[in-house]
Amino acid sequence: MKNIAIIDIESQGASTSYSSIISIAGILVSSELKEIDRFELNCRNKPGHVPDPYSLWVNKGFYQMKKSNYSHYQLMKELHKLIKKWSPCVWIGWNSIGFDFIMIQKENYKSLFPPYALNTNSNEQADFLPVARSSKLFFPKSINTTFSEKNNPVFKLETLSTTNDIKVDQFHTAISDCEACLGIMRLIQKNAKQIYDQSFNSTSKHKVSDILEKERIFTTVFYYYGKARPFLVSYLCDHSEYKWPMVFCLEQDPENFLNLDIKTLKEELKKPGKWVRALPANKHPIILDKKLGMELDIYKNIGLKKLKERADKIYENKKFSEKVSFALGEIAREKKKKKEKKNLAYEDRLVSGGFADVHDNNLMLEFQSNDDWHKKKQTISKIKDPRFKHFGKRLIYQNHPEILDKNEYKEIHKDIAKKILNIEETNFTTIPMAESLIDTMRNEKGITDEKLNYINDIDIYISDIRKIYEKALQD
Repeated sequence: MKNIAIIDIESQGASTSYSSIISIAGILVSSELKEIDRFELNCRNKPGHVPDPYSLWVNKGFYQMKKSNYSHYQLMKELHKLIKKWSPCVWIGWNSIGFDFIMIQKENYKSLFPPYALNTNSNEQADFLPVARSSKLFFPKSINTTFSEKNNPVFKLETLSTTNDIKVDQFHTAISDCEACLGIMRLIQKNAKQIYDQSFNSTSKHKVSDILEKERIFTTVFYYYGKARPFLVSYLCDHSEYKWPMVFCLEQDPENFLNLDIKTLKEELKKPGKWVRALPANKHPIILDKKLGMELDIYKNIGLKKLKERADKIYENKKFSEKVSFALGEIAREKKKKKEKKNLAYEDRLVSGGFADVHDNNLMLEFQSNDDWHKKKQTISKIKDPRFKHFGKRLIYQNHPEILDKNEYKEIHKDIAKKILNIEETNFTTIPMAESLIDTMRNEKGITDEKLNYINDIDIYISDIRKIYEKALQD
């Protein structure tokens, strides 16, 4: 098995599209979870970006961000050197599929690096949060948890670490979260080895496709309404719009759906209590032995013989699979049409805008190979895709603004000023939004002196940003 790279980021906001990384750390371990190497990188805030005060309080990253000698672009360059050094491996984190990997992909787009560096060139991606949930579900004693008011296990990394006596220096720093994740991995490897081992069978599209081709019935776990829920399922089809695998939940009898027309199928697919669910192959789905699912009363009562008959009906009825695939695609396209917006910001078009073509890809490689920012500027001028041209110019603004033409600099500077001084609610943090949040945090009942002083220092930092960009609108 490949080495495992545990990775974690801390950002200056909660949006994967508009926030930016201020700290990233990793621990490289062998397949036996013995440490081989580690890194920790920190950087300054990007010029023209307003940090979210609450995020900075949670990750305690403000002072580190302020004093760092690294620009954000320098951090990204160092990160890609480390990716190259450690690759190929399995990159893993805690809720990494839901946040960290998405943000890294988007930061790569904005820094003109290959966006999917962590799951290409034989690299694989995994998320240990669903693995821990599944382990607790099937092997309750494998890990200690606290419980919510609804008696569901709580999987906050800090709480789990404390409950399981995993020692870290300070929670919510990137390196400490890596250490906590590693500690939990070691517990699961010891106490729920079956789940641990099988979780590495679905860390790439290729691996998932192989399992779906070979296994007629398997156990999976879906998480919704605050709880991990086990299912016995059978592969049904690929979603015609999103191309990811869809599975049929075998507690349902496929006979109830086989002969439905497209219109009726769409109505059934929109109802609660879904009998078809997504199993995205690129998002580390949980795929386990069917024997685990057979331990549940609902499947014991149905019996393995009947479950196999249901799976066979689905496998043999290709027309039904095609109809479901088409119906799912129609539903997705209808939803998309309703949500369509004109004039989306470049940040909102990073993924939906598609990959760069060969011409632009070559230019971005040229951009990264040059240390001379004057030459980098010349390279950016040749890029065709407006997204990458936009972010290329922003990189110059953030790192060497003096080489921009006077009018070009003024245009970018004013554009940023208008956005971050905007008094309306936006999907990114503006100065008025940050100031309002600071006031709210100051007025919290029983606020500690430590928190108050911290927030006051962030307020001074935000005020300095305000002065810079108010002046831009006056010039």
